[in-house]
Amino acid sequence: MSTLLTSRWLRWAVPGGVAAAVAAASFGGSVAASASGRPDLPVRTAAQLLVSLQKAAPPLLSGTIVETTKLGLPDLSGSLLGASGADSDLSLQTFISGSHTLRIFYGGPDKQRVALLGQTSESDVVHNGTDLWTYSSTTRQVTHATLPKGDVSAEKAAPTTVAGMTPQAAAEKALAAIDPSTAVTVDRTAYVANRSAYQVLLTPRDTRSLVGSIRIALDSATSVPLRVQVFARGAASPAIQVGFTDITMGAPDASIFRFVKPAGTTVKQQKIPFMTDTVQTHLTGTAGRAPSDSKVIGTGWTAVAQMTLSGDSQGVVHGNIAGTLGKAGTRVAGGWVITSALLTAEITDDGRVFVGAISAADLEKVAASGQAP
Repeated sequence: MSTLLTSRWLRWAVPGGVAAAVAAASFGGSVAASASGRPDLPVRTAAQLLVSLQKAAPPLLSGTIVETTKLGLPDLSGSLLGASGADSDLSLQTFISGSHTLRIFYGGPDKQRVALLGQTSESDVVHNGTDLWTYSSTTRQVTHATLPKGDVSAEKAAPTTVAGMTPQAAAEKALAAIDPSTAVTVDRTAYVANRSAYQVLLTPRDTRSLVGSIRIALDSATSVPLRVQVFARGAASPAIQVGFTDITMGAPDASIFRFVKPAGTTVKQQKIPFMTDTVQTHLTGTAGRAPSDSKVIGTGWTAVAQMTLSGDSQGVVHGNIAGTLGKAGTRVAGGWVITSALLTAEITDDGRVFVGAISAADLEKVAASGQAP
C-alpha cells in the first residue's frame, strides 16, 4: 500500500483485472437499512458494487478534493525529506503528513484540469485536446506540449504525482490489492460531499499487516469513488484519507480548459513523449530520480518494496542522519528504522530502502534475509 497515493493522472477506468479478483475474493454482507442521518439505499452486495464500479462510465464533473495523511511521524521539514518551500508543492515530507487541497475538472477524455492549492500559491495541469499545459505560481514557469493528433492521452505523455491524490486513483490501488487474503464486505451507507454513497470495506486477513481496513465510498448514482479511507489496525480514525468535499456533476464550462498564460511568464516548449521531470518540478518541487533496482518482496498485504538509492541520494541520507533519522528513526544493526501507524521503513547503511505495512521486527527480518515475511 506504499504506492496508494502515486497512481497516474486522472486514471478513471478501473483495472480490467478487478472482475476476476472480485470472483476470487471473499464477500460478506450487504447494505442494511440506514441509521439516522445515513441515506436509505437499495440493498447491494459487495460484488454488485464493484462490478458497477468497473462498468461505470466516467461522468463529467468538477469538485474539490482534500487529501489528508496522519502517519504519526514528527515534523521533518527542512531535513532529509526536504520541503519544497511552497505550500502548493509536494515533497516527500508533504506526502507523509498534512493536508492538501485540489480543484479538479473533468470534461471528458480530452479535457481535464487539476489545480493543487496552497495558502498563497497554486500549481496547475491543464489538458485541452492536443494541448498540455503546466504552471506553478511559485516558480512562475509555464510549460506547453502538443500531443499527437488522434492521441489525447495526456497521462501517457506526462503522468504526475498530483494525479494520485484523487479518490479514483486511491480506489484503484486498493482494488488491485483484492485477493483471497482480503475480506470484502459492505459497510454502512454515508453522505460524502452531500451525495449518498455505498461503502465497501476491504479487510486484510493477514494480521501481520499494519493495515486494518480500507473503506471506499461509491456514489450511489454514478458509482464514482467519492472517498477512500485507510485505517491502521485497531485505529478509529483514518491514517490516510482522500475524498471530495464538494462535487458537481455535469460538464464544466469550456473556459475552464482554455489556459491563459499569466502576465510576466515565459513558455517552455516540451516534446512528446516526455516523462515527469517538468511536471514534477512544478508540482512536487523537485525533478524526481527514480530509485534503481526496485523490486517487491512477497505478496499481498505484507509485501515489502525494496529499492536502492542512487549515489547522490545516499550522500544526502548519510549527510542528514543526525538531523533527520535522529528525529524519526531508531538505530538498528546496519541501518535505521522509521515506524508509523501504517508503514515501516528501513534505510540500510549501504543505501537500500525497505518499505512495508508490517512491524519493524518483521521488516528487519526481510532486510536481513531478502525473503518475504
